[in-house]
Amino acid sequence: MGDIRQLWTTVSLCAVGLVVWGVAGPFTNPDSLDNLTATFWGVFRHGDLFHLLTNLGLIAVAGAKTEWEIGSPRTAALACACILVGTLTQYHLVDGRFVGLSAASYGLLGFAIISATPREKYWTTWGMIAVFLALEVQFQSQSISIYTHITSILIGGGYAMFGSLFGSKDPVLKPMQLSHISQVVAIIDETDDDDAREAEQSFMHDGVDDMFVLQQRSDVLGVTGFGVDEQVDDIAWLSWTYLAKSHTGEGLGSQMMNDLLGKLKDRGIRKLFIATSDYDDFGTPLYADAHRMYEDFGAEVELTLPEFHGAREAKIIYGLGNPEFGNDHGIEPAQNTGLHIKGVSYEAESDRVMGLNWQETPEGLTGMDKALTQARADHAKMAVVAIPSDISDANGDALRSHGFEKSGQLKDYYHVGLHQDWWMCSLGRK
Repeated sequence: MGDIRQLWTTVSLCAVGLVVWGVAGPFTNPDSLDNLTATFWGVFRHGDLFHLLTNLGLIAVAGAKTEWEIGSPRTAALACACILVGTLTQYHLVDGRFVGLSAASYGLLGFAIISATPREKYWTTWGMIAVFLALEVQFQSQSISIYTHITSILIGGGYAMFGSLFGSKDPVLKPMQLSHISQVVAIIDETDDDDAREAEQSFMHDGVDDMFVLQQRSDVLGVTGFGVDEQVDDIAWLSWTYLAKSHTGEGLGSQMMNDLLGKLKDRGIRKLFIATSDYDDFGTPLYADAHRMYEDFGAEVELTLPEFHGAREAKIIYGLGNPEFGNDHGIEPAQNTGLHIKGVSYEAESDRVMGLNWQETPEGLTGMDKALTQARADHAKMAVVAIPSDISDANGDALRSHGFEKSGQLKDYYHVGLHQDWWMCSLGRK
């Protein structure tokens, strides 16, 4: 579903071709194309079903590849340029007696082929394209609009080639496209193969909104992104953030973070939180380089939950205030200071850690005994609850009486001065 929503140019071209065929049927009167206006209208007509399906098949495959690479507006502009120039070329060099969407299909095909070709193999690929076009000239020049094909494939392929060759020499943070998924997953896999599989599934299922790639010409060097918090709309969480190992130590991680903060400012994001861990891979801290990058950029560890992910793996949350953000526009503190625990559920990516679901009440702590009994019955090893700091202050003694200890707080989470306090209770001693 996410893919189709990003392919409106490709879908629209195919839909127009099908609708015109359904309404008007096959085109059988080439002599009626006796002027330029009629020839342009003929672009959307086809001589027979094979002609139609061939063009629509090329558009569907090559158009999807092109649209994932450069987005819908540029794909639409490319298709229009091919139709305009390709049609004019055939009209002036031969005549106007030709129909079909081959200008669009060949232009998109040219882009798709060249954009998938490594730069060092460009001329080999162009040689193969030249051979294919020469065969069309030799055997089909009387039955197809050959100059439309040649012109359009040159436009599409040229755009892919020179757009890459003359792109920015410096790495630039750009919105991620679905065509970047394979490169991004490969970069993540260099550090964590489990994360790579999870990221790939997430991108394919949920799309790539709010994800960005650090790109130098056609090469992807890194990936980053964010997700807006579900409770507070001016708080965000760092998403998949990885840099190709071949480019570590070049300052590109800091560049990604700096550029990302600029984009967060545009979205009105006040603070960024970063969830990570201290996972140790046979004596080597897996995320040590990332942690140093966060800290070099000014992020501070605000919360550590021991054994959250496993017996030897703690959950760590960094906080990074956005220096480009203006005045706070947060919510008011809660008027009620009571706390009712209304249910339990396992925390994501945890090792039997049960999160407590809560709601505000006028005063006092209720529902805790029932919740902890349920957590123990479900074989949880730990219970955690995250609450506003004013409610935490009012109920601290009651929480301690149930075996909870305050683990830390996410500062200014709800708004400046109102934090999110995390309390943790081991369930193995009772």
